[in-house]
Amino acid sequence: MKRPILLSALIAGVLFSFLIQGCAPTAEQEDIYGGVIEEATQEIDTAQIATLSEENKALRAQISSLQSENNALKSENATLKRDKAELEQKLSSLQESNVQLSDKISELGAQLEAERQKVRELSAKLAQYESAPKPEATEAELVAEIAKRDSEIVEYKKQIRDLQAKLAELEVKVTTQPTPPTTVGGEVKLVYPGISVEAPKIPMTEKEVKNYYNRGLNNFKNRRYKTAIAYFDTLLRSAVETNLKINAVYWIGESYFGLKQYEKAIEYFNYVAQTKSAKTPDALYMLGRCYAALGKIKEAKEYMNRVVKEYPNSPVAKKARERLQRL
Repeated sequence: MKRPILLSALIAGVLFSFLIQGCAPTAEQEDIYGGVIEEATQEIDTAQIATLSEENKALRAQISSLQSENNALKSENATLKRDKAELEQKLSSLQESNVQLSDKISELGAQLEAERQKVRELSAKLAQYESAPKPEATEAELVAEIAKRDSEIVEYKKQIRDLQAKLAELEVKVTTQPTPPTTVGGEVKLVYPGISVEAPKIPMTEKEVKNYYNRGLNNFKNRRYKTAIAYFDTLLRSAVETNLKINAVYWIGESYFGLKQYEKAIEYFNYVAQTKSAKTPDALYMLGRCYAALGKIKEAKEYMNRVVKEYPNSPVAKKARERLQRL
């Protein structure tokens, strides 16, 4: 700021000198004062330009930084809007799923009560038909009536068994409705056949797990394979960690074998065969039987031979040898 003031004072002094002298400056005076003024002006312009240039660079850098921050804020705002929209969509989907599950549970509850009523009615009819015949009937009529009632009793018992199996399946569905997972991402891995890592656990006590296992085993022994599968599958989905789960996988395989669904049975027997548990020899033996049933004799022999070589002292080793002779 001092240089512009000095320049102004210099120029004012020159002009004042001219006015006092009352004449125009000579050429020599003009050259001297002009040189001084030009030199001072150049020095001032160069310094100002340098200062303004630095200030301009600083302002440009600030503007660029502010623009970058503004762009980043815009991008972040757009991301937040997308996340909000996705969360709102997921919330709506979960609310809809919850309503559907509630409706399904109510529907299953109604079906369950209806089936229970049918069982009660059939049981009443069965008790009526098992009562003593009328005393005034003739021997021939009694024989015919007994034969008729025996036939009807057999039919009623069959209907009751079918209803009890259906009742068991409905009870499993009503009592084990899980909450759906919020998200399922990445590769799906199986804990047990047909059950993924992300599948929600069913809260059960150890006593309930044993109860379900015994029910499943009882239904299997009575050839009610579908009901047995329902009980064993529910056990596998429980949060309780127990060795009974390996056995349950095996018995599901046996149930599918009983239903002649050999490919499905192989899936469960393969799982047990890889666990090196007490059921492994039995699973290998049943794999041989599954492949034999499918007409794949080569594979069947391979599994029977594995039982004989790897588990020669197991109870199924003798059966495997006998099967090998027949294959």
